[in-house]
Amino acid sequence: MDYRVKYISIYEYEADVILNENTLKIVPYDGDNQLLVKYEVNTVPKGYMTSYRDIFNNIVFKVKITEPHRRLEISSESVVKVDNRVIKTDYEFPYNYGFNEFLLPTKLVDPEPFQQIAKELVKGLKTLGEVIEAVVKFVTSKISYKPGVTNINTTAIEAFKLGYGVCQDYTHVTLAMLRALGIPARYVMGVVNDNPRATHAWVEVLTPDGTFLDVDPTRKRLYNLGYIKFAIGRDFSDTSPIVGYFVSSGKGGLKELKIEVKKL
Repeated sequence: MDYRVKYISIYEYEADVILNENTLKIVPYDGDNQLLVKYEVNTVPKGYMTSYRDIFNNIVFKVKITEPHRRLEISSESVVKVDNRVIKTDYEFPYNYGFNEFLLPTKLVDPEPFQQIAKELVKGLKTLGEVIEAVVKFVTSKISYKPGVTNINTTAIEAFKLGYGVCQDYTHVTLAMLRALGIPARYVMGVVNDNPRATHAWVEVLTPDGTFLDVDPTRKRLYNLGYIKFAIGRDFSDTSPIVGYFVSSGKGGLKELKIEVKKL
C-alpha cells in the first residue's frame, strides 16, 4: 500500500528568536517493510539544513535558523510504500538470541524490575506468539490510557506503578517485559494509517529468523498493522520526532501539529 504522508508542526514565540536549532525525524523509515519513494523537508523561515542516517538507519535532519522569527513551521511531505510481512509466530520459546542491542537496559526501559513478573506470566507457554499475546494482554490490563499523568522522561517501571500512561508508556512497559524474557524488541515512532492526530508509538519484536513482528499494545493490535514508521530505537529518546532549542528573551513552544495520511 502506498501512502502520502504530510507532517506540519508550528511553533510560536513571545519575542524574537535569534537562533533555533532542531533535530528532525519526520520522514518515513526507509527499510524493512517500507520503501521511501520520495520526501521533502522544509522550514519557514528557511535555515541551514543537513541530513544523515543514524545507527538505526533513521533519516535525520538537522536545521539551524538564524533569521529572527516569532513563528516557526517545520514540515515534511513523503510518499512511502508499506508492504505486509509474512507472519510466523510459532517459533519455539525460549530462544537464545545471543547478544542484541535491543535486549540492553536503557534509561527509560530497564528489564530488571520486570524479571519476576514476566517469568511468572509466561509459565507453560511454548511459542513466541503465545508470549507476545500474553504480554500485550497483561500490559493493557495494568495500564489505563490517560494523557497528562506521564511525560517523555517517565520510565517503564514508573508508568507501570502509576497504572496510567499514553502510547509511549504502553510501549516502554511492553519492551521491558519482552526484554526481561530475553526477547529483543525495539521502540517504533510513526503514524497510524487511520486519521492520525499525533505521532504514535508501538513495538517491533525480533523473531529467530531475523524478521520483526509489529505489535501495538496501546490499541491492542497485533501484526501487519499497516502503520507508517518514522524512526526506530531502543526507547523514546532514540526516536523523538523533533528535539531542539531556541534563543530568545521570551517563551515559546508547539502551537499546532497537523498530520495527514492518504492512501494512493
